[in-house]
Amino acid sequence: MTALVGTSAVFFCLAAASIEDIRTHKVSDYIWWVFAPACLMILPGPAKLTVWDFLECLYVIFIQQHVMSRFYGRADSHAFSCCMVFLTFAGAGLEGHIIHMSIALLYLTIAQLLNHNIGKNGKLKKPVPFIPYISASFALTLAALWH
Repeated sequence: MTALVGTSAVFFCLAAASIEDIRTHKVSDYIWWVFAPACLMILPGPAKLTVWDFLECLYVIFIQQHVMSRFYGRADSHAFSCCMVFLTFAGAGLEGHIIHMSIALLYLTIAQLLNHNIGKNGKLKKPVPFIPYISASFALTLAALWH
């Protein structure tokens, strides 16, 4: 029951972050204050976690917060970090995160190509919210993991 509540809270937070990102291009810290603990509510998860799993998770969070946040927004880094915690406890680990991140970037790329929003230099002509793509790819990753 706790896992269901945690999973529901995670999807609620992703939906709220997506809506806020679309409307304001910013996401309130309050969402992450709920999201991060909600990820822990799926414990004990389906996976038997090892120290290596926790180290992978910490490594990804470090990279997201200190390196990747320079390439996209801080809220996007928070979303990927929280999703990594959830995926770790769900048993997907680093591989799940790489799949999730790849799908999110692929969704964004395809959508922006179709909207002719990519300039000649490869950058977006007009910034777009990334969290909706992160959310959709997270749902797809979980569906594939739990199928």
